[in-house]
Amino acid sequence: DEEQGQGQGQGQGPKERARPRRRQRPSPRRMRTRGAEEAPQPKAKAKAKGLGIKAQVMKDFDTDRNIDEVVDEARNSVSEIEASIVVAESEEKKLSKEVEEAKKALQQTSARVDEATNKETVALEKLKAAHAARAQAAEATQQAREQRTETAKTLKILELEVQGRAKLVELEEAKKAAQEASEAAKKAMEDAKLKEKEMAQAMKDAFKVQGVQASLAIKDAADEDAKGKEEAKEKKASDKQAEKAVIAELGELEKARLARERERQQRLREAAGMKGRGRGRGFGQAAPKRLVDASPEMVATPSKAAKVREDID
Repeated sequence: DEEQGQGQGQGQGPKERARPRRRQRPSPRRMRTRGAEEAPQPKAKAKAKGLGIKAQVMKDFDTDRNIDEVVDEARNSVSEIEASIVVAESEEKKLSKEVEEAKKALQQTSARVDEATNKETVALEKLKAAHAARAQAAEATQQAREQRTETAKTLKILELEVQGRAKLVELEEAKKAAQEASEAAKKAMEDAKLKEKEMAQAMKDAFKVQGVQASLAIKDAADEDAKGKEEAKEKKASDKQAEKAVIAELGELEKARLARERERQQRLREAAGMKGRGRGRGFGQAAPKRLVDASPEMVATPSKAAKVREDID
């Protein structure tokens, strides 16, 4: 530091201006993130009005498609959604690791003062880009979970419908057997009629039980949906707290950098004072103005600190 101060004292005049600071180019990761944000998002298809989930399922049954194919299609949709959730969570972990690596890189780049200025700026940009990417990954994960809940609800209704139809087939076969028995034996007509009435009552009971099961399934799905929304709300609050913590940490890093800069300026002023006393100017001689009046880029001002805060936000 003393040799640097002496070299500057020989080559610079008291009124020489500091060189302007070069503007940092945006990193490729930040440009990709900005391009992804500015790209037009595809519009989601509007849902059919007036049709609930059960009504949509019943509408699918009115077609010529086999119910097993509809169930298999719903199960495949659930599997694809779960796979996308796993990929999104893996991406989120990867981005979290990149955030930690960016923090370590930021701490390591503060070893040298001359190189720390550019390296700290690059590390801050990487940290902000990684934080934004992690937030996007978390949002994609939440959307996949909501879609999985809707698909699971549809699959549950389809399974109940399959069970109900199987029960109806059994009852129809029993009713047909009772009718054949009544035609074969006229003497057992009354018994056959009684049995037919019992089968009709059983069909009504089966429809009633099926309706109760469907209502319970819809209620359970609604409760699960509400629980998912509550978890999403808590996740959003947690992400907001984490974002505030990152902003606070960036502010502390900026303060540390400014403190190091002030300490460096102080060492330069002390080195300049020692040099003046060596030339016989006596103790108590004031430092040259070019060393006392530091460059605006080297001394932190409230307006500059506010600007850094806005960049971080």
